[in-house]
Amino acid sequence: MTRDFKHSLRIVWLVVSLGILAMLAAPFALGSERLAHLFPVCEWKAKYGRECAFCGMTTSFIDISEGRLGDARRANHGGIPLYLAFVSNELCVLGLARRKGVMSCRH
Repeated sequence: MTRDFKHSLRIVWLVVSLGILAMLAAPFALGSERLAHLFPVCEWKAKYGRECAFCGMTTSFIDISEGRLGDARRANHGGIPLYLAFVSNELCVLGLARRKGVMSCRH
């Protein structure tokens, strides 16, 4: 891989990670009531009357943020593993950002 390509990947990872960080912080910053009202009903569920793989994910993330892991698991079985993956990603970004020059724009 070229140096420019690696640099581009780091930038994309950082941007995606900032979005993930916003998603993880939203239940704390906005509160569960407000956040639950911001998201529409699942299009798949509205059109076909069946749940998609991500139905209940918002509720699951809110429940995890409030420490209700049993409710989170009932809302969506994939919520807890995905939340843990997102937190792990943020810890990796933080660890790499602390290393000198990893997130800098120098070539």
